[in-house]
Amino acid sequence: MRAARFHEYGGIDKIVVEDVPDPEPQAHEVKIKVGACALNHLDVDFREGVSRFPVEPPVIFGLELAGEIVETGAGVSDAWKVGDRVAPYLMGIDLNNIYARTGRENLAAIDFIGVTRPGGYAEYSCIPESHLVRIPDGMSFVDAAAVQIAFGTAFHMLFTRGRLAIGETVLINSVGSGIGSAAVQLAALAGARIIGTSSGDDKLEAAAKMGMNHGINYTKQDIVEEVMRITDGAGAHLTYEHVGGDLFAAGLNSLGKDGRLVTCGAHSGEVVPVDIIPLFRMQWQIIGSFTYTKGEYEMVMQMCHDGRLKPLVDTEVPLDGIRSAFERMESRGHFGKIVVVP
Repeated sequence: MRAARFHEYGGIDKIVVEDVPDPEPQAHEVKIKVGACALNHLDVDFREGVSRFPVEPPVIFGLELAGEIVETGAGVSDAWKVGDRVAPYLMGIDLNNIYARTGRENLAAIDFIGVTRPGGYAEYSCIPESHLVRIPDGMSFVDAAAVQIAFGTAFHMLFTRGRLAIGETVLINSVGSGIGSAAVQLAALAGARIIGTSSGDDKLEAAAKMGMNHGINYTKQDIVEEVMRITDGAGAHLTYEHVGGDLFAAGLNSLGKDGRLVTCGAHSGEVVPVDIIPLFRMQWQIIGSFTYTKGEYEMVMQMCHDGRLKPLVDTEVPLDGIRSAFERMESRGHFGKIVVVP
């Protein structure tokens, strides 16, 4: 089969599309013909060797795949059959772990697609049945691939960790990204007032059509000053932060008293200075958020199928065009998800 992988850490030029042996499903695994796999910024960290995950080249990467079961291994339950359309949950879970037994299965991962096992930038992938999530009838593979990390992460950040409530003001950084645009839709659906940031006016205009109330172009405007102006000095109740660097600092300083900042990423800077004095005087909370649960993923998948949420696909590219896909994502030219169609 054809697959995209990297044999050494480095830039986009390290990605090669080549022939590799077809995978064979082991016990309790299914073989999936990949219909689509969405790009994620974690893929860049994996390729560059800076992810702090155990990624060892050569590796077929790609976290967010969707496709059709074409073969089942020994012991697979009758719940899954050849022809079923699936979009696997990205993690395998230790169900005996205390976190899994207390509703926090995202903290009990023992296995990651595209990290500890081959991922979705390939024609076929073998996945344990415990990962499988069924794609609703009528949803395309491309849309299904675009749902998982964007909407699953956004839901977990906004509601499970960030406790966003109706009527609160939320500052969403980088609304043009996959999880940024997903957060705009979810926050709007929840009745929040949304302030969004981006480096492009076109992205702010697109986010406004999805329910964003106020936009800030941080290449022209000061985020903190604008948030305080918009809120009459009250600040945001919640900052949704997944960028790091200067945007983390701006998001924190945009909070009002008793405000919360929830974060899941740091591609623009992993180590940031924090002034502790306003942290305790303003009674701010900094909250970490890691992925999402399988139940949250299944819920947002159904919400997309019902039409309450819309998967945003910026570009579809063939497997042989995967380098151009990463060039577009790493240049920040996209709005929504970029999807590879093998």
